[in-house]
Amino acid sequence: MIADIQFKKFNSEILKDVTTYVKDYLDKHRNDNIEVIIGTDSQNKGSKTTYSTVIAMYNPGHGAHCVYRKWHERKETIRSVRLLHEVEMSLEVAENLKNAGVNKIDYIDIDINPNPKFKSNEVYQTAKGWVESMGYEVRYKSLCPLVTSAADWIVKS
Repeated sequence: MIADIQFKKFNSEILKDVTTYVKDYLDKHRNDNIEVIIGTDSQNKGSKTTYSTVIAMYNPGHGAHCVYRKWHERKETIRSVRLLHEVEMSLEVAENLKNAGVNKIDYIDIDINPNPKFKSNEVYQTAKGWVESMGYEVRYKSLCPLVTSAADWIVKS
């Protein structure tokens, strides 16, 4: 699916190949302490669910350069299915980058709350285990404002 949906910069420039773009960015900034963080968010509106995946190349203390993809699917009314689909999309992007030689995926950010008081908690353990079983470090709702906030903004725009 990564090839089916084009990534863009925030200036709307379409990237021909996101894997090459990320590799080139990391090469250009190899002396910086860049962290690659991937996250996906979604929102139901009308008959569709809008998803957005963000790849952030974050230089702590100096900001982040982000690229994103946004797409619509048939409305997913089951919250747990929609949240796990977000995790699946982030993992798909991470695996595609890794298979293309980007071995520096620092975090997968999930928009799921570990606090049982919140509804998204119903899939927290499943999502966390899935990400970790794929070899990635997971950050959750309160620990990952950068990428999920960007994805949330894109979904709503």
